[in-house]
Amino acid sequence: MSLKWYRRPRMVALNANTPVLEAARAIESNNIGGVVVQNKGRVVGLATDRDLTVRVVGQGLDSKTTPLSAVMTSPVLTLSPADSQRDAIRLMQERKIRRVPLVEGERLVGMVTLDDLLLDEAAPLEELAAVVVGQLGEGGPAPSDRTPSARRSAARAEATYGRLLNQLREDSGLGAEGAETALKVVLNGLVRRLTADEAKDLIAQLPSMLQPALYDLPPGPDKLITKETIEAELSRRLGVEREGAAHLLASVGALIAQSVSAGQMSDVRGQLPEELRAVFSESRASAA
Repeated sequence: MSLKWYRRPRMVALNANTPVLEAARAIESNNIGGVVVQNKGRVVGLATDRDLTVRVVGQGLDSKTTPLSAVMTSPVLTLSPADSQRDAIRLMQERKIRRVPLVEGERLVGMVTLDDLLLDEAAPLEELAAVVVGQLGEGGPAPSDRTPSARRSAARAEATYGRLLNQLREDSGLGAEGAETALKVVLNGLVRRLTADEAKDLIAQLPSMLQPALYDLPPGPDKLITKETIEAELSRRLGVEREGAAHLLASVGALIAQSVSAGQMSDVRGQLPEELRAVFSESRASAA
């Protein structure tokens, strides 16, 4: 079923400069779980009742002077009324969120929530419950990027990604930009070659800075992707000969195999053709 049924004639949307206290009053008086934050008619944030508790009360901020821009979750993931309930469920599961604003162009036209999907029996209960479990595992709402804990988390994410790229630079002799390009080319091909469920399991074990772009790839399996097509893309993007592209693929494949669990790589190899299984083999990873 499409999300057009979640269009709403009236939405509570506030300006980013609105004091937090006004947002809390709007949430209470309208009996809603959060408010959408807009700037010149464009959705720029989302502030839930829990956001206000954790980020305002929990940090001792003044609700009368603190603007929503300081505590809202931003950027906000949105969907269109033309998208489906399945699209909403997938987004909630992958990004561990419970509310998704609906927009047409840049105009806010509705909201779909986990509660809506539960009431409409849009999926088996255990599938929707996984959204809640995922949120609990993350420790609640996404932290504001302005808090010390968020800055530490971002620093750790950058460090993890940096170590991966540095290792690839040592293995391949590429510069920083070339190493990043090679890693993304190989991962894009690998993820698209897997089934959607297996791809999600693999992405979840990769550095968080790589995950958003990989989650946005079209679902697989795309059986047109082969060792040769990935090498051809490496050759095109990096300007190397085919032999050099084959060496790069081997280096990146070894690095990926080292970066995730052995069980996960075993499951991944089970979905690959023989020529690609060799690229991501445990013996090759051990030798790297």
